[in-house]
Amino acid sequence: MQFSDDEEKLLSWLKANYLNLIFGLVIGASIVLGYNYFQSSALAQQHEISLIYQKSIKNYKNGEFDIFMENVENLKAKHPSNVYTAMINLYTSKYYHDKDMLDEAKKYLSHIVDNSDSDQFKFIANTRLARINLSQKKYEEALRNLANTNTTNNPIVLDIMGDVMLATGNKIEAIKNYELAIRFETIPNKSKLIESKLSTIR
Repeated sequence: MQFSDDEEKLLSWLKANYLNLIFGLVIGASIVLGYNYFQSSALAQQHEISLIYQKSIKNYKNGEFDIFMENVENLKAKHPSNVYTAMINLYTSKYYHDKDMLDEAKKYLSHIVDNSDSDQFKFIANTRLARINLSQKKYEEALRNLANTNTTNNPIVLDIMGDVMLATGNKIEAIKNYELAIRFETIPNKSKLIESKLSTIR
C-alpha cells in the first residue's frame, strides 16, 4: 500500500509519539473517572448528612434532646458550611430563643454567619441576631448584624432598622426606615404592621 507524503509524515509522527498519546489518554480518562467519583462521593455524603438531620429532628420531637444536641455538635464540627448544618442551627437557635436563653440562641446563629456557604442562610441568621440584640438593648451589635446582610432595600432589614432607631430615640430615622420598608414590602399584612408602627410615632 502506497502512502502520500502527508500520510507518511503522520505515520512517522505517530510511531515517535504513540507512548505520549497513550499516556495522555490514560491521564484524560483518569481525570474524568476521578471527577465522576468525586461527584458520586459528594452526593453520597450529602445524602448521609440529610439522613442525620432528619433523624435529629425526630430525636428532638421524641424528647431525646441529648441525642439531638450530640448530632448538632457533630454536624457543626465535621460539616460547618453544609446547608443541613445551617438548618439544624436555625432549629436549635429557635429552641433556645423560645426558652428565653438568648445568648445560647445567638451562638448557633453566629455559627451560620461565620461558616455557611449560603447567603440566604446568612441573611436569616443576621436578621435574627439583630432582633435578639435589639431585645437585649445591644443596639450597636444589632446594627452590625444588619450591615452584614449587605442590603439596603430589603423590607425586613429596613423594618428592624426602624425598630433600632426608635429604641435609640431617633424617631426621624425610624420613620424614614419604616416608610422605605413599606415601599419594598410586597406582603399586605406585613405592610399593615409597619404602618401601625408609623401611626404610633407620627
